[in-house]
Amino acid sequence: MGYYSYQMVNIRITFQSWTIKAFHLPLIGSFGCVLCNEIGYDEIINMRKRREFSTMKLNKAACVLVTGVCLAAGTSHAEETGQVSVGLAYIGSDSIYSNVSFKSSVMPSFNYKSETLTVGFQEGIAYKFMNEGAVKMSAAIIPRFRPYKSNDSADLSGMTRDMYFDSALNTSYEISRGLNAQFKIGTELTNKFNGNFFDLSLSQFIPMMGQPLILKAGAKWYSSSRANYLYGVNASEATGQRAEYAPQSVLLPYISVNKIYSLTPQTSLFANVNMSFLPTKVVNSPIIKGNTSVSTVLGLNYSF
Repeated sequence: MGYYSYQMVNIRITFQSWTIKAFHLPLIGSFGCVLCNEIGYDEIINMRKRREFSTMKLNKAACVLVTGVCLAAGTSHAEETGQVSVGLAYIGSDSIYSNVSFKSSVMPSFNYKSETLTVGFQEGIAYKFMNEGAVKMSAAIIPRFRPYKSNDSADLSGMTRDMYFDSALNTSYEISRGLNAQFKIGTELTNKFNGNFFDLSLSQFIPMMGQPLILKAGAKWYSSSRANYLYGVNASEATGQRAEYAPQSVLLPYISVNKIYSLTPQTSLFANVNMSFLPTKVVNSPIIKGNTSVSTVLGLNYSF
């Protein structure tokens, strides 16, 4: 990993035109090392030569910096004991895109969790920098898989959407035993569409025969550029059968159920079912079918 030096800095996070607040975090001695891990050292050099790196929007650089800071802080706690689990996960979803059939895949899963650092294929990389009683705060880099490919259906021909990464701040507040409120705010990191989001939810932890069941309900807000990227049709992508369309900003309510069942002290089954409700502005898009989106994750984990 190399040698890192630390100093304390004030970080002010800005998402497009939103300023959240300033807080203290240990700063990695070389911010470039963290950024290199995300987009590659050679690309950074090329960006500097093209003068693109210097013209990156300040708010975007701030978001990258914050997540880099958190990764560095997590590295500084390498001596902290954490739990590693590996396994397999089945992911299935009824695609919301026109003439795209049910999608499913099986992929290996890896999770690491300690008091401050969490790594997982769904959570991304998250560093908890505040744990004060009922309030917990963390910052994260979250991978987002491409929503669709051009060859998924004839209705999407000539349209391309890529995988991207989000940077996010997460806040959790324990209202009462087992009942939590969560607020997540973030922005896209990889300069695909420069879109913001926030996610507000309530979750209830219910012991069921000694095993946890988590019920969750919430809503996600997507900025115009994010919604247009996911659900819209650009002018260059419009055809005689597919009109240009921009849904603008949207609000998507959702509910989910999470269940974990322990088979042995080291082995557990997990399941997640999530249903999102698409607003009219999304449903009216020429590339969208239906008004709900359902996804399921089933898996088996072994913990060391």
